[in-house]
Amino acid sequence: MRIPALSACLCLWAGLAAAQTPVAADGIDRLVLAIEDAARSGQEIAVRGLARYDVDNAALADFVSMLTSPPPTSVTVKERDRGLLTNGRQRLLLEILTDRTREGRVSTWRVDAAPPVAPADTGPNAPWQIAEVERLSVIGGLYRLKLDASTEYDVRNLVLEAPDLSLSLPAGRAFLARTNDGPTALVLLGRGRMQFAPKPEAERGQVRIFCGAEAIGAEFDAVFVRLSPYEFSRRVATRSMTERPADGGDLKRATQIFDNYAPRSFQVDLSDLSTEPYSLTPSMSDFVSEIVTRKYGALTYARAGSEPEDISFFDRQRHRNIAIYASESKLAQRGRFFSEDDDADYDVTSYEVETAFAPDRLWIDGAARLKLRTRDSAVTTVTLKLAEPLVVRSVSSPRFGRLLNIRIVKQSSILISLPAFIPPQTDLELTIRYGGRLEPQMIDREAIAIPQERPGQSEAVVIPTEPSFVYSNNSYWYPQGTFTDYAEAKLAISVPPEFDVVATGVPQGPPTPIPASLVLRRGGKRYAFLTKHPVRYLACVISRFNRIDSSQLSLPSSTDRVNGKGSSPHETIAGDGGEASSMLTLSVQANPRQFNRARNFADRAADILRFYTSLIGDAPYDSFTLALTESDLPGGHSPAYFAILNQPLPSSPYVWRNDPVAFENYPSFFLAHEIAHQWWGQSVGWKNYHEQWISEGFAQYFAALYAERERGPDQFTSVIRQMRRWGIDMSSQGPIYLGYRLGHIKGEGRVFRAIIYNKGAMVLHMLRRLVGDEAFFNGLREFYTTWRYKKAGTGDFRLAMEHASGRPLERFFERWVFGSAIPTVAFTSQVQTGGEALAVRFEQRQDDIFDIPITVTLTYADGSIQDVVVKVDDKVKEQTIPLKKQLRSVDVNRDSAALAEMGK
Repeated sequence: MRIPALSACLCLWAGLAAAQTPVAADGIDRLVLAIEDAARSGQEIAVRGLARYDVDNAALADFVSMLTSPPPTSVTVKERDRGLLTNGRQRLLLEILTDRTREGRVSTWRVDAAPPVAPADTGPNAPWQIAEVERLSVIGGLYRLKLDASTEYDVRNLVLEAPDLSLSLPAGRAFLARTNDGPTALVLLGRGRMQFAPKPEAERGQVRIFCGAEAIGAEFDAVFVRLSPYEFSRRVATRSMTERPADGGDLKRATQIFDNYAPRSFQVDLSDLSTEPYSLTPSMSDFVSEIVTRKYGALTYARAGSEPEDISFFDRQRHRNIAIYASESKLAQRGRFFSEDDDADYDVTSYEVETAFAPDRLWIDGAARLKLRTRDSAVTTVTLKLAEPLVVRSVSSPRFGRLLNIRIVKQSSILISLPAFIPPQTDLELTIRYGGRLEPQMIDREAIAIPQERPGQSEAVVIPTEPSFVYSNNSYWYPQGTFTDYAEAKLAISVPPEFDVVATGVPQGPPTPIPASLVLRRGGKRYAFLTKHPVRYLACVISRFNRIDSSQLSLPSSTDRVNGKGSSPHETIAGDGGEASSMLTLSVQANPRQFNRARNFADRAADILRFYTSLIGDAPYDSFTLALTESDLPGGHSPAYFAILNQPLPSSPYVWRNDPVAFENYPSFFLAHEIAHQWWGQSVGWKNYHEQWISEGFAQYFAALYAERERGPDQFTSVIRQMRRWGIDMSSQGPIYLGYRLGHIKGEGRVFRAIIYNKGAMVLHMLRRLVGDEAFFNGLREFYTTWRYKKAGTGDFRLAMEHASGRPLERFFERWVFGSAIPTVAFTSQVQTGGEALAVRFEQRQDDIFDIPITVTLTYADGSIQDVVVKVDDKVKEQTIPLKKQLRSVDVNRDSAALAEMGK
């Protein structure tokens, strides 16, 4: 199936004739210039004089009023599109920026231009006239902010407060920047004191990592503040500010602060409409403070009322998020748990993306068609994400034609203005054309990233790895919703002839040749992919690949599970030759040097896919491609339908033994982990970044289960022992629920991997031992089936496991996922009189009670071993274990299956 190029199937303007040849272009250009000159004059009659006698008066009045009332200080008119109508007129799309005393407004108009009526005015250069006009969209409230250079304020005992933040300035100076509605920016100069003290325990822990205390207190020399002009009088005590003429030195210092920090929030890029910076006005609940401290450099506090976690604290100098959380008022409004989709204005239902990549220049040229459906409220603006380096060339809709769009400076956001309120549950189609230079994505969290020089290899010859270019969820390489969401997709990628592509979706036949173009100067080939099931995001890897022939896998039947088979990994039906419930196409592609190893990977990948399907009873996608690439460090990335697996070359100058996810004695672990992501992270997504363990922890545990299947219990115990060690060692850095932020402050990726991957897997293992194999795997299957092609959270997983086990698990998840403490458990044992039983006693030493399944290992005199799991779920847990034979010794937690420090 060939995906048609968007450029060949889109019509931007309803009513355009097939012929698009401009007529009397000079006359139309003169009309556009005349509109700009008439608007600059501020005279209504000048604008009206450009229209035909039979133009609609109401529409013309709107046009005239928007341009001249009140008279503007400057006007810029840009023609964005033009098309010939069947009646000989030309349909123009105009974007107009009007500025009135530093307040800007951008409007988009459809103008139908007709040749002049009077015979004397006809000629090749005669200005055309406005025959019809319609306003499509308008964005107002844009300001060219500037400090008031005439007035300075002496400050005495000024205190600014926001949730968990206090800024106090005993004595200093202040300058303001105003809008028509009042001051919106404030610069403070002088020695003051900042105090930031977050209330959530996990955030206090992150602050402690940053500064050694649970609150950040620091002296500052300057502060820049942005807030709503309607909030200024409430937040800033004007009685603490005394007006006086500005001092030149103070103004210079304040202007430096203003020019440095003002562009970092609320500023928009108006492209060629203006070279001057314009800013949006903060809403009532927004508050940004840039604090120049002596000890830590620039720190940023932000309150964004529209965000589910409305408070953030950021270290600008080191580019680190110190704290992100919901204020008490936000928690009261939304509750403890949230999905990033809760406040979304729309859902993306499908993507159709056509791109050309030039890897030698890192250049992308593309067009994307998005189908949206509005949610529960009417919308007038759509926000999309696209990487900041990429230029938006146009945004259009079959319903509305070309649409106004603006970029937020230093962000990946595009604001698209719609010409009318779009009602709830309305379908809308947008096409975005874009291009530019974009660096490929680094596989950071999915790869070991702690390089250490290998002893004795500093002068060794290093073989360069085969280049590969990954564009995935962190690249924003195509226009997409503000959050990942499940949607169907068609994807077409064109590359130079020497490159190949693996991407999201089922390949639609072999690549087809394409001719030379501006992007692909030597021509190339075009790959097409189609998703048969919804996916969270689109991804691709571009490299030189040799392909092993695809194979069809028969996956295990889920009917065996109904009959009681396969309730645990020890009873798996994979490879038993039972009835196949479905088929899966497996392909392996490899960089040329990896080709000889690829067939072994194909066999192992097939075994892993069958094993996981036997555990869950379903494979989420009917196609899977494994791409073997070269890298200096091992790791991988697993979008829907394919996985990238890095293969280090023997000449790699790095060692990676001391990493939480480096299982040196089990090289298949990375492969098993990445394939597990097809279930956990892709088919079942996570509601927000706090829930990343549902992806990484689950994939890590499934990889451990496969280690047991492939190499037996000893390998499984070895893996669990390493996971336990790293989980305990790093737990003080924060709870599982912090997601990507674990280790972020210090830039220590091992913390993230130790807690999200390894501790997350250990939590699943302890849960399994707590509820039993049957309940655990039944609960997993219920959770997967319920949330397949949706985004889930920890609460959803808890409910599934409670339903399967018939027991409350709130305390288990509260301690292990939302808390960071590691319990300490004292253990004693005594053989009872007669030697027929062993009395064991566990005592938890910390205040909070944990649910901990702990193994007591009995070694008998004849060398036989018996393991007994004791569920320690109280302050003191005592249990009597019958003895089968004469007892030689007693061990506790010898299998390392409990995340607890053991003592006596």
